Amino acid sequence: MLRTSFLTSWSKSCQRSIQSPRFVCHARFYATIQQQQQQQQQQEQNDKKKLRVVFFGTDDFAVKHLKALITDKGKSNSCIESIDLVCPPDRMTGRKLKTVTPSPTKGIAELYGIPVHHTPENAKTLDGWKLPGNRDGYDLGVVVSFGYFVPSDIIHGFKKGAINVHPSLLPKYRGAAPIQHTILSGDDVTGVTVQELDDKEFDAGRILAQETLDISRIKAPNYKDLKDRLSSMGKNLLMDTLHNLDYLKKNAKVQDLSQVTLAPKIKKEWSEIEFKDMDAWQIEQLYRAIGEQYPLRTVFTFTRIKRSKKIKQRYLTMQLLNMYLPHDSPLYYLREEPEPGTFMYDDTTKTLHIYCADGVAIAVTHIKAEGSTAISARDFINGYEIRDQIGKFGHFTEEDIKPGMSGVRVTKRREEYNKSIRRRMKMRKHEFEELYGRKAGRGR
Repeated sequence: MLRTSFLTSWSKSCQRSIQSPRFVCHARFYATIQQQQQQQQQQEQNDKKKLRVVFFGTDDFAVKHLKALITDKGKSNSCIESIDLVCPPDRMTGRKLKTVTPSPTKGIAELYGIPVHHTPENAKTLDGWKLPGNRDGYDLGVVVSFGYFVPSDIIHGFKKGAINVHPSLLPKYRGAAPIQHTILSGDDVTGVTVQELDDKEFDAGRILAQETLDISRIKAPNYKDLKDRLSSMGKNLLMDTLHNLDYLKKNAKVQDLSQVTLAPKIKKEWSEIEFKDMDAWQIEQLYRAIGEQYPLRTVFTFTRIKRSKKIKQRYLTMQLLNMYLPHDSPLYYLREEPEPGTFMYDDTTKTLHIYCADGVAIAVTHIKAEGSTAISARDFINGYEIRDQIGKFGHFTEEDIKPGMSGVRVTKRREEYNKSIRRRMKMRKHEFEELYGRKAGRGR
């Protein structure tokens, strides 16, 4: 009986203590401490997994990926501890090479206070170059549109190696210009690949992740738009890869060598157009693929016949800008079929139409002579002695030149200039000579 009474009394006392404000306050305090300790332990574990990244990149395509790394680094669940940048040194550009121009990635890095390391000046390879700083302090190399082959000693200096974002579905289009070759081949599907960096060959590493892009519904894909789409896709795929790097490395796929195709670097001479050898669709497709990098070019022969009847010729390299395939053309309505290279001004669209080898015309809105500013098609017609709004591109010899043809300027004699001036002033010959003398006019 006594024992039962004691237990009952003790139980009521405990209940009063637990319900007291002081006890509740202490309980909440210790619970908060425990929660903070758990969060700190979790943060320490996350910090151990975070990556110290060195980003190798140069151009606008690389900029989006660098920005994605910077954005992720600022998040609470980030997988990145630090970022360093490796890029080429500043270049001298502009007229007479007086303007110092840094790479696009360097501009972003300096804006966000990211350490920048330059590759050697005028170096074509990185053989023998050592990454500045403490190599043991870096976990991963991320290479995007860098322009150099990264040697094996640099790759193996990273604890987790190096990865690369490539704008094609590898093993298709290995090389420096996958986007341009996608357009040139007329592909309906392209995409982005994240691969391990191979230490022996470009774009030959194991595939970590891939994402496809259907471009079959895009009527006329061009390099700029496709590059923007693939860079946006690539930055997201890169971040997914970094957050799941260990898993993806364990499940990486070796490339099928039987499916390898190459995408070599674009050469400037590819932009030289011979209208007698190329169809209109081929020229327009080439323009969409490489026109931003190298504007398509052709030759215009400009001739002057001097007073002495001597012929002086200039072969002008003309860049053809803003090119497209028109639905109709005045060239189709000429009495005789024009030769390839023949051009004609279209008053309706204010463009210059050029006849190609397949009997189809292409149109351009502007033309730029090498060393000059771009001018409209109308200004070209008015400024280059184009008669009846029709002429022809190509090389012409002295034997081909005749007075009255387009692109030929005849220097007038003084008497002819005087006659023109008299007519404008509505004066008779003897009145003009009495007032100005016989040698008046141009050439006096």
